[in-house]
Amino acid sequence: MRGVIRALAFAASVCVVQPAFAAPVSLQSILINANGTQYVNENLVPGANTGSWNSATGEGTLSFLFNPGAPGAYFFDVFFDHGLNLPFFNEFGTVNGAPAAGTSYEIGDSFASNIYPDVQAGGALPNSNTLPGQVSNFNNACVGLNCNGDFSAALGFQFVLGAGQAGLITFNISEVNPGGFSLQGTHPQDSATPGAVNLFITGNVAIVPANQPPPSVPEPTSLLLLGTASGPLLWKLRRRIGL
Repeated sequence: MRGVIRALAFAASVCVVQPAFAAPVSLQSILINANGTQYVNENLVPGANTGSWNSATGEGTLSFLFNPGAPGAYFFDVFFDHGLNLPFFNEFGTVNGAPAAGTSYEIGDSFASNIYPDVQAGGALPNSNTLPGQVSNFNNACVGLNCNGDFSAALGFQFVLGAGQAGLITFNISEVNPGGFSLQGTHPQDSATPGAVNLFITGNVAIVPANQPPPSVPEPTSLLLLGTASGPLLWKLRRRIGL
């Protein structure tokens, strides 16, 4: 079934007007699992701060003040599916450096890997990269474990809160390499991409007082996330159910 979906998406890429896809980087979908509560829109998460976040490109700084109101052990996992240019299935991922204690990660093809279900399940991620790629899949005809695909990435944090404490989870996503640990997505140079596009995803959790001032209220325009993503999502013919 996934092969059929990818074939249809490839055919659609010939016909779809490409400006519907933000050029070149765009956020196709997101899933936040805040200790078992799931959200597909970052603006709906309590304690979200999107003031320095571009919901269309999925770049900038995105943070969440996670305040469960009780001490204990918690997790906070986030899945990002970025499009790095067309065709979306000619991308690969790289893990740079090593994560800090309590941080886990996953890189995978958003069609063909378990990355989305893993974030749905919550808890520690497998610290794996199943999309090392670097063999071109520009014509959607590549066969083998080293083929490029549809890059997606996830970061997870496990932490312990004491009385009166909250977790401040912060993500920074940029086309500039920040150094240190990061999850890197790459769309290599091909016939539709004159120069390679790279995206770097980093994140961390800090334990802070629960009564600190809340993050700023998201700008109204950022609430357009679902509408912004719906066109590319339909174009990619994504089917989360059953993946």
